[in-house]
Amino acid sequence: MATPGERRGGDRAPGTQFLTHPKTHEALGILGIAVALFLLASLLSYDPLDPSFVNSGGGPGHQVHNYGGRWGAELAGDLLELLGVGVLAVPFFLALLSWRFLSAKATPFVIWKLAGCVLLMVSLGLLAQFFAMAGLPVGRTWERPGGFIGEELHRIFSPLVGPVGLPLLGLTTLVLGMVCLISRPLAGLSFGFRGVIERVAARVRERRAAKAQLPGRIRPPYTPPDEEEPRIESRSFPVLMEPAPGVATAEQQVHAIVPPPQPSFPFAISKEGFQIPPLSKLDLPARVESGLSDEERETNAQIIERKLLDFGVEGKVTQAQPGPVITRYEIEPGPGIKINRIVALADDLALALRALSVRVVAPIPGKAVVGVEIPNRRRATVHLREVLASKAFERSTASHLPLALGKDIAGEPYVVNLSQMPHLLIAGATGSGKSVCINALIVSLLYKATAESVRLLLIDPKRVELSVYNGIPHLAERVVCDPKEASKRLQRLVLHMEGRYKLFARLGARNIASYNELELKAKREGGGEIFQPLPYLVVVIDELADLMLTASADVERSIVRLAQMARAVGIHLIVATQRPSVDVITGVIKANFPARLAFQVSSKVDSRTILDMNGAEQLLGDGDMLFIPPSSSKPHRIHGSFVSDIEIKRVVEFLEAQGKAEEFPWSLLPAEEEQEKSGDEDDELYRQAVEVVVTTRQASISLIQRRLRIGFNRAARMIERMEHERIVSRIEGGGPRAVLVEPQNT
Repeated sequence: MATPGERRGGDRAPGTQFLTHPKTHEALGILGIAVALFLLASLLSYDPLDPSFVNSGGGPGHQVHNYGGRWGAELAGDLLELLGVGVLAVPFFLALLSWRFLSAKATPFVIWKLAGCVLLMVSLGLLAQFFAMAGLPVGRTWERPGGFIGEELHRIFSPLVGPVGLPLLGLTTLVLGMVCLISRPLAGLSFGFRGVIERVAARVRERRAAKAQLPGRIRPPYTPPDEEEPRIESRSFPVLMEPAPGVATAEQQVHAIVPPPQPSFPFAISKEGFQIPPLSKLDLPARVESGLSDEERETNAQIIERKLLDFGVEGKVTQAQPGPVITRYEIEPGPGIKINRIVALADDLALALRALSVRVVAPIPGKAVVGVEIPNRRRATVHLREVLASKAFERSTASHLPLALGKDIAGEPYVVNLSQMPHLLIAGATGSGKSVCINALIVSLLYKATAESVRLLLIDPKRVELSVYNGIPHLAERVVCDPKEASKRLQRLVLHMEGRYKLFARLGARNIASYNELELKAKREGGGEIFQPLPYLVVVIDELADLMLTASADVERSIVRLAQMARAVGIHLIVATQRPSVDVITGVIKANFPARLAFQVSSKVDSRTILDMNGAEQLLGDGDMLFIPPSSSKPHRIHGSFVSDIEIKRVVEFLEAQGKAEEFPWSLLPAEEEQEKSGDEDDELYRQAVEVVVTTRQASISLIQRRLRIGFNRAARMIERMEHERIVSRIEGGGPRAVLVEPQNT
């Protein structure tokens, strides 16, 4: 049961959301800076003759000299009368608070900062009044340097603490106010000041040594005294996992271990003796040296801790997890430290570590730590052969559609099952590794499935990425390159999906696995083979944006229907685009693709379009990706598998040598059922459809749907039949179909 405090907190939720919205912070920041500048200009141009609430001014004809006009004169006069010199802390406080709003930084301890501003005003007023009473020139244009508050404090404390204690009290209050205003602790400030002195001293020594080495010098060159280089204390935080084979640690200074020749574990083999390509068709991983030594990891850990401490964030690096491309440092925040403060310091950490980019995972799922992912200076390439030769891919024998994505941040192979996703959406900027990933996914399917069990329908509007696969026996038909033809293929695929469902319903099968079991059982019992076993069908679309430009409505409708219903009948989609905008990846499409793969993008907006969160804009490119599985909302960072064009060509040539692709069974109904389907009722509807088209001179699927009150698929079949019988023309140039016959000919 919720407590009254919780209920009151829930009632304030809308107002809290408004106050914490980024736009609200920006508006408050801009407004605060404007007020601070206006107030500062009014104070600096203060003229005692200008009118104010406490001063009548220089007479009726007096001209206001204040830069802020009459309002500025009124404001400056009143504040100076009240606070004196201490009023200068007000614009400083407003500017500091506004800058934090504009820089999207959290504004914790607002009460402390407000208290610091008050202490600063009081201390400045007290000190100004003390110096004025001592005869020092303070505020020559101000009649009351300490203001009303400074005079009263001086009157009260002067007899109590005397002429020595009064300035000491003012200075102490001044320091306390500065401590409240500045986020860094005193230890961090002293460390930073000491670091500045050390850097200046080192620069002086370098210049002296350089001058001593100039030609013509008689005296020997200056040699700086031997100083022990500062080292971090020996903490030796544990390393979670050493890099996988192929990613050797630098402290061992050994070459990467090339995976040994794998035993031929049981790939799927068809009854005709179809052979899976051997691993020798893929290149061995090159010998590389990557990773970080223990000293480099400890140095990075020290830099991270010091940089966090500079911003008042206490944290300790507890573990490091090296990988082929990045190293993840696990930070345990100190008591009372919000993890959002660490996330906001990602760019500052990248600057301190001299890294291309730093990604902060806050928190790491299942752990009470925050992860900081830093790119390795020596990056290793993840070859597809490494993943295919791994035990993870070997264990995927029960999976009909395994996809070898690559390796995770610890260097472990990452293999997923497409049939469980059941569809995959891929997006990323040009050159981020998207096309290489698609080729790696296709090749990983070819290394697991036979042409009997899996068929591929490849759609490549760019014409150069997937055309190399023409000729392999796994293709349902040749690679489709024309966007208009691709739209038709997707519509025919929807009809094929419906045909599979009708077939399953007639035999009492719930999915493709149970259907194939029933078919095998009928063969064993000798009941006769009516239908052939159905293969899985994987549809790969390399560039969705081109299809959406040609026929967005038809393409979106077909993709959505397939994504919603095609899983049970064994049809799966892999859709990729390099333009992750909302007009390409629509909300309806994204809702039906729970598994998503994001490569490097150019902005946070694109990252949110793909993943519904930030992060993809911080990736490194060249196959660096974030994968969201359908059962999780947390992204997994993966380094994609690399497969070259030469390797793909070898695999394709090996498969082509085993024969050409058999004709794909697009029509699943027997001949007698096809005849029943085209009976009297359908013939009568078809004659009515022809009459509507010829009379209106419009060959439109939607028109036939409205006039005859039938479904989209049935109307589409009628239009295709009219095209076959040359009643209407084909679609050319994006225009409507032409009606080729006259009314009297029907």
